Amino acid sequence: MKKILIVILFLLGCREKENLQSITIDFSYYPMNVNSEIVYAVEYIKIDAPINLYDTQRYYLKERIESSYYDETGNLIYRIERYKRYDTNSVWQLTDVWFSQFYKNQAHKVEENIRYVKLLFPAKKGLKWNGNAMNTLEPQTFVIDTIDRYWNGFDSTLVVVQQKKETLIDKYLDYERFAKHKGLVEKTYVHISQAAVIPNLPIEQRITRGELYKQIIIE
Repeated sequence: MKKILIVILFLLGCREKENLQSITIDFSYYPMNVNSEIVYAVEYIKIDAPINLYDTQRYYLKERIESSYYDETGNLIYRIERYKRYDTNSVWQLTDVWFSQFYKNQAHKVEENIRYVKLLFPAKKGLKWNGNAMNTLEPQTFVIDTIDRYWNGFDSTLVVVQQKKETLIDKYLDYERFAKHKGLVEKTYVHISQAAVIPNLPIEQRITRGELYKQIIIE
């Protein structure tokens, strides 16, 4: 009887191991390949009407996965170099270095020394998580709002809404769009902390204080 029990436990262990090995996660919405790069067009608008500040910046941003390495815990880390230039005739200038990695079923990105949980896998509509789970900021719910949608030449994209709140006098909307086999293709945030009350006029047209940011892939 003891020998039979040992054989059964052994077979169950083998079956469990086979099942775990057969589970494959599709990370194609967050590809990480050394030497790959993406160029974006960026528009940043800052408004502070009380001091008559209406500033608009337009520039190009390039993110390049420069290399990868293993950290002291054995995790594979990708080094992302970020470059900026203001016109196509200018030389790219290195502005900062970010990092990215996969941790279990999560995609992490370290931006300005703050680690965010950008995506969870398997990705599906309605999936929620705390995007600030790996940093000291207040918890913030990220949710996959749409998935496998056509957008701007990409057959399959998903949108992660990181923040969404709007009243008559303020609006906060942050989201990122990822395309299969390409990665981040759009990043938008709308931070309007104060707006004039004008009936039937969109809040973006009555900003008193706020920031608008749009980053879209161009190549």
